[in-house]
Amino acid sequence: MLSALLAFAGVALLAALVPGPDTAVVIKNSVSSGRRAGLLTALGCSTGQLAWGAASVAGIAAVLASSVVAFAVVKWVGVAYLCYLGTRALIAAFRGSPAPDAPRAGRPVRNAYREGLLTNALNPKTALFTSALLPQFITPGSSPLLAVALVATTAVVSFGWMAMYSVGFSAIGHLLRRPRVRRAVDGVMGTVLVGFGARLAAE
Repeated sequence: MLSALLAFAGVALLAALVPGPDTAVVIKNSVSSGRRAGLLTALGCSTGQLAWGAASVAGIAAVLASSVVAFAVVKWVGVAYLCYLGTRALIAAFRGSPAPDAPRAGRPVRNAYREGLLTNALNPKTALFTSALLPQFITPGSSPLLAVALVATTAVVSFGWMAMYSVGFSAIGHLLRRPRVRRAVDGVMGTVLVGFGARLAAE
């Protein structure tokens, strides 16, 4: 069981190293609202992974992967949400002010966790990855605890990596939050998020 967990953790880490929508949202909130918001966003992303992992173990993710309609619904809702976040960031860059409902330094950051959770939970690629990967490490004779441990490992590895982004970008947040720099950051992150949405739509 330990060898399977270590091997799975390595694969999960490689997957986490590839920048995606989760990374973009964590960086955006870390820059705009500081470390706590970034960590809450990372926690939201990891919660989404836990949910998809549980769905995979229960067979729900496989149903999503095999159902054109179900996959399309999750996909297009995810596309809309990424484009929504990206558009708000672009508007903030154009206006030179933060989006009205964006979490800011010194203000409540409850939106940060929700953004992380929805960004991950509405990404059907997470479901496909999880439903394809878990069966490679679970055999018919495996302990039920192994599936639980693998799902937890995915979330822990992802959170650890995203937390590093949060700590790093929040540490230089005082520089990135200068008005001109902040507008540039908003513009870049907005473009990136809309780009991820467009790429998801095209897949």
